[in-house]
Amino acid sequence: TEGPLLQTTVIAAPGLSGVPLPEALIRALLDLGYRAKRKKPASLDLLVTDDVEITRLNRRHLGIDAPTDVLAFEDGEMEDGRVRLGDVAISADTARRVAAERGVSFDHELAFYALHGMFHLLGMNDETDAERAEMQRVQAKVMKEYGLERADDLRDDL
Repeated sequence: TEGPLLQTTVIAAPGLSGVPLPEALIRALLDLGYRAKRKKPASLDLLVTDDVEITRLNRRHLGIDAPTDVLAFEDGEMEDGRVRLGDVAISADTARRVAAERGVSFDHELAFYALHGMFHLLGMNDETDAERAEMQRVQAKVMKEYGLERADDLRDDL
């Protein structure tokens, strides 16, 4: 297929207007990860926001009054000949904090969150140890294939 199989729309929350986002990296990484799992054209919307907004979304949708790194909301409708996977919201504040703690770049941490959210939309879960291990394995494989291999690929906090 010419062009991306997964069409990703990256939306920066108004409070992040001055923050440069690695949109090309995110789109390419998500397309690579999507191609590893599916073959039909699809789309998703990715909201990059701050801890205040992600807390509001987390409280409204999951009843948890705290910031988080990634939220995923499935859709499944058809739109312009593509399956609309849904929406992913990620916190730039959390990505910046965790990237500094782990000694990785903000761009890579943000892309990692986007990939994690997309895999949730594809039906992967991380609630049990076995599910978490499989999700981490697939994420690490895609990150490595893209050239973003890191010492902390096997994460236990997502």
